[in-house]
Amino acid sequence: MNVEPRKVLNNIVVVTYAILFVVLLALLYFARDVVIISLIGIGFGVLLAPALDKLHSRLRVPRALGACLVLLGLIAILGGIGYAMFELAAEQIASLQARAPALLARLQTLAEKQMQNYPWIESEISSINVGATVQTVVYRVLGGIQSGTAAISGFVFAGLVGIYAAIRSQAYKGSLVRAFPPRMRPKTEAFLNRSATMLRQWFRAQLIDMVIIGAVTAVGLWIAGVDYWFVFGILTAVFGIIPYVGIILVVGIVSLITLASDPSQLPWVLLVFLITQQLEGNVILPLVMRGQVELPEVPLLIFMLFLGSWLGLIGVFIAPPLMAVLRVAYEDFYLDKIEAGEPVARAALLTT
Repeated sequence: MNVEPRKVLNNIVVVTYAILFVVLLALLYFARDVVIISLIGIGFGVLLAPALDKLHSRLRVPRALGACLVLLGLIAILGGIGYAMFELAAEQIASLQARAPALLARLQTLAEKQMQNYPWIESEISSINVGATVQTVVYRVLGGIQSGTAAISGFVFAGLVGIYAAIRSQAYKGSLVRAFPPRMRPKTEAFLNRSATMLRQWFRAQLIDMVIIGAVTAVGLWIAGVDYWFVFGILTAVFGIIPYVGIILVVGIVSLITLASDPSQLPWVLLVFLITQQLEGNVILPLVMRGQVELPEVPLLIFMLFLGSWLGLIGVFIAPPLMAVLRVAYEDFYLDKIEAGEPVARAALLTT
């Protein structure tokens, strides 16, 4: 007798959730700058929280004071490393900037010479301005990064979000857990703890990997006598954070610069990258990524493409850790529920 009203109520609930989901997607799209700043801030807070916990538990340092001390230490360390790297790369960067117009012109000439064997497209290729094309591509790739005051204020706000999230991490986690029904709270808390642990492990592993592969690549290029070897090593380290796509971008950029400056060095450049990538794939990554959530290649690439089109280059950088968190949610909530329901479903089939 109460079946029909209950069905109507369930339909209303489903429609309400669907409307809320659509509204949430619209808000995420139109407020994507706020989303990216918030995600960066929350991620920074998750990484910062363990240090505050140790200072508070072992030295009785208040969490607010501990956040200031850790932040000052990070600024000093990162500032020192950045200054040292800039001093080492300053000469190569200045030389590369001074030679950039000549290198672009040489690439234009090389492209035109290569296309002389294809008369049917020679006229089209010769009309391409390589310099303008490269600039256009760079601007599009960096479309998600705002310049000037907006970028600085965004990162400052993300830092503030991260600091306050780290200071009151337990309170925020408790409030989030209480937002769920009582029967789901233990599982939700376990999911949050596992996601935070996974994010910290991922960041530590990526940091180790980028330092090692950047240093090994720089040393290999230096041994091979390649120009701008230190700059290329830094590029390899930074873009190495992007799975699969990052190394392709770096090899493409380095190959074009080498081809324009000294074509005889190109085989050595490719050989160095081949060796370092084999070393990374077979030695470094299996060691530093051991025990972490594995991300399937095709979904990860699609997710990177989606976030890249939505948030620009920063979206590509945050895609792997964000997908790892989503994968944990998928395993903890969806797969467990499906697997737990299988015996019930089989019993129901057997009784019919």
